[in-house]
Amino acid sequence: RMTELNLAPARIDVGKLVSAARASGSELIAHVDEALASGCGEAKASSEPADVVLYGFGRIGRLLARMLVNKVGGGQKARLRAVVVRPKGGADLARRASLLRRDSVHGPFAGSIDLDHENNEFIINGNRVKLLYANAPEEIDYTEHGINNAVIIDNTGKWRDREGLGRHLKARGASRVLLTAPAKGDIPNIVFGVNSDDIDPDETIYSAASCTTNAVVPPLAVIDAEFGIQSGHI
Repeated sequence: RMTELNLAPARIDVGKLVSAARASGSELIAHVDEALASGCGEAKASSEPADVVLYGFGRIGRLLARMLVNKVGGGQKARLRAVVVRPKGGADLARRASLLRRDSVHGPFAGSIDLDHENNEFIINGNRVKLLYANAPEEIDYTEHGINNAVIIDNTGKWRDREGLGRHLKARGASRVLLTAPAKGDIPNIVFGVNSDDIDPDETIYSAASCTTNAVVPPLAVIDAEFGIQSGHI
């Protein structure tokens, strides 16, 4: 039945579909149609993944690169197109590839990383990722590299307010900014699954909050909703 539907790229657990149909007593085909209805249609199926640029390539940036590349092709709506770092010179491409291959906690990268020195690109599991150099966000023209309406993930921590992060939006080809640290001022701090429904499509700068916040807030939200919290210490 699913081959007859105009599905957008997606990951579908057939076992869960069958199990849910049996549990509800529904006829299987009807249940499949109902469960997958929101993922069908011309607009859904033709939507393109968003271009993503990592501004900074420290440990957070490298782990993000791993996750983004590992999810390519599974219906995910983001594809890593470029990494921006400060000019270093020398064998910089090879050095950064070596850091991407190995992490002292998360272990070796489970895939292939080749180098295209002529185009200054990583080839990560077959995905070409450009290594770009810049001293300031606004001096880059992403469109020169075929990157458009990109989400810029700033993992440098250098700028945390709207004025500083807004410099990314002055670059051609950039459309949104995501900070991998707590933001200052009126920038929304979003923890996925907790307040991600509050995302405003017109907002162009967001913070993903801190690692501590992302670790603590999801269970706290569940505890507070179920039992209530009067006070606490973390």
